[in-house]
Amino acid sequence: MIFTLFTPIWAHEQSHNDHRASILRGQTLFNSHPIAIKGVAGINDTLGADTLPGTCGTCHDSPNVGNHSVIAPLNIGIADVANPLNPLGVDYLPVIKLRQKADPTKEITTTDPGRALVTGKWADIGKFKGPILRGLSARAPYFHNGSAESLNDVVEFYNVRFGMGLTEREKADLAAFLSTL
Repeated sequence: MIFTLFTPIWAHEQSHNDHRASILRGQTLFNSHPIAIKGVAGINDTLGADTLPGTCGTCHDSPNVGNHSVIAPLNIGIADVANPLNPLGVDYLPVIKLRQKADPTKEITTTDPGRALVTGKWADIGKFKGPILRGLSARAPYFHNGSAESLNDVVEFYNVRFGMGLTEREKADLAAFLSTL
């Protein structure tokens, strides 16, 4: 378990306080709801796995902080304008078309080259370091490009992008938990 902040404090209060119960359910979802991690440059390609079973804590794995324990810039598709699994709507951002020098037939259309601006590597296009989750609610809008206005938008992005199948209550619970960090 990555987060244990509220378990010992509120576990006995679940039926007495709806807001605290929601936060505790959100913490449980963060720790245990399965995510099929697919198409994430920096994870799937690095590990040679088409699909990696995980949870939110697979990437945000520092206990009770939610930071990455290793330097691992990832491309989860936030800047990819052609990604049908991006519910954020990044069409207001400038679009950049990149062509690989070694193979000019390879092109990527993005709103941000990401880590590639620093390294110059084709494989780093669209990769970003995820944020520490502590203090998250004070840092809206979210994602490197501000494309998510609320934590609800962030949760919806991950729900759609990774096909998590969260119910409306689960999405609200996860957003409530993230807002407390």
